[in-house]
Amino acid sequence: MTRTNGCGRDERGSSLLEVITTLLLVMLVMVAVFAATTSTGKATEGTGARLRNLDEARVLMATSSKDVRTAVRLSAGTSPFVVADANEVVFYANLDTTGAPRKVRISVDAQHRLIEQVWDKDPASTAPNYTYTTTTPTVRMVGRYVANNAANPIFTFVDANDAPLGPTPLSAANLLAIKAVRLNLTVYRSSAFNQNATTLVNRVRLPNVDYNAVAN
Repeated sequence: MTRTNGCGRDERGSSLLEVITTLLLVMLVMVAVFAATTSTGKATEGTGARLRNLDEARVLMATSSKDVRTAVRLSAGTSPFVVADANEVVFYANLDTTGAPRKVRISVDAQHRLIEQVWDKDPASTAPNYTYTTTTPTVRMVGRYVANNAANPIFTFVDANDAPLGPTPLSAANLLAIKAVRLNLTVYRSSAFNQNATTLVNRVRLPNVDYNAVAN
């Protein structure tokens, strides 16, 4: 009786060429997967960087707009604004007070932070001759990464016809003509990704000026 091993199967092993070809295909797939993963990670990080810029710009804009909107005259025929410059403004405001107005300064420091200083009136001063020389201001950082430059000012002051007033800092006559303030805030937080800066623009109406309101 004769035995046979197997049933006619091709029992040849894989050749060296087939093994190399298979390895190359696996490597190509792995390289493609790695490239796709890296690209997705970079896109996600880039989007995160843009959102961080946008969040910072929104905080800056919301706070600045709210505070500028409270500008008020100390007495009839005067301006609420003491200084009106491209990246600095000083004004009297009904800001978080039911009594005498406060003196407010918004400016950018050397670290590109938007800083707000707020003075209460001197204790001995009375309306309409309020003074703000002996009190210590409250200082707070509104936000960081302000990227405005000389060609892209934060503050533009406009008259009743919505025409820009200038040059800055405004003269005493132009201070009296301010009817609204345009805010243009550019924020750029540097990162490993070359994303663009974020810019928000807002026009702030001054209701106390519109209605000739005077601080009491």
